[in-house]
Amino acid sequence: MPNIVAWMTAALALALATATHAEVYRCTSKSGLPLYQNFPCELDSLGLPGPASTRMPAPPPKSIQDLKAPAPTEPRVGMTADEVKKIWGEPPDVLQDEPRSGRVEIWQYADGRVVQLDHKHRVIAVQR
Repeated sequence: MPNIVAWMTAALALALATATHAEVYRCTSKSGLPLYQNFPCELDSLGLPGPASTRMPAPPPKSIQDLKAPAPTEPRVGMTADEVKKIWGEPPDVLQDEPRSGRVEIWQYADGRVVQLDHKHRVIAVQR
């Protein structure tokens, strides 16, 4: 029994000694956009030398908010009515229509912009 305990202790010590922590590197892509990867910027995805770079590892994000994309500036299909109001404001004209596909609400803005919402108040079409 002592041999098994010694073997288990040695295996655990070896496992802990080889454990590493992950680093995230903030690099710049060929198009100039930020690129996050788990290997140094000097290497490409195959581990071969890539473009010369002296970038430091990116600091870890402070919160999940740091990873989110910027707020949209135009309504998109799938957005909620509240999200559209945050971008374009309250619609001056609201119409109701009931085509074969089901009831829709049509928001018309003074400059000709139009947003159609389904019965769940989700955007199904945007016209500029």
